[in-house]
Amino acid sequence: MAAAILGSRLADAGVAATVASAGTLGWGGRPATAHAVAVMEEMGLDLSSHRSRRIDAADLDVDLVLAMTRDHAGAVIGRDESLRSSVFLPSELARLLAGAGPDEATSAAVRIRMLGEQREGSLIGRAAEEVADPAGEPIDVYRRTGRRLDRELRIIATALVAYGRDPRGG
Repeated sequence: MAAAILGSRLADAGVAATVASAGTLGWGGRPATAHAVAVMEEMGLDLSSHRSRRIDAADLDVDLVLAMTRDHAGAVIGRDESLRSSVFLPSELARLLAGAGPDEATSAAVRIRMLGEQREGSLIGRAAEEVADPAGEPIDVYRRTGRRLDRELRIIATALVAYGRDPRGG
């Protein structure tokens, strides 16, 4: 759901970004649950062709990784420690971007790394910032998860778009 939402929000802003979804467990090739498809459809997004896949080395050549839990973040960092400053929970990144204010960063990628490097301690995010997997839950839980992700990812998309613009008006 997160990849579909973020991809849509960035596309709405005219940003041609590659947004992909990959998991840390080994069950690839599965379709999204019926509840996830229905909730995304309610939000105007099509998740019907989604298939789960396990993260691989090609997925790690990125500017940003949004992990739903700290365990997921740890699994990514365990594969490539150099990504530590680019891995965030969605709520964490939204919080950090909202509190960051203007800076000298020349790109969204630079700003993301700066925020990751300024993180206190070694933990990614806070426990309350984790997004629980709604798998097996009633559709209302999927709706709440979708709304939460949409709020957080709108903040992230807006900030990424702003950092991607030339401050002189380009």
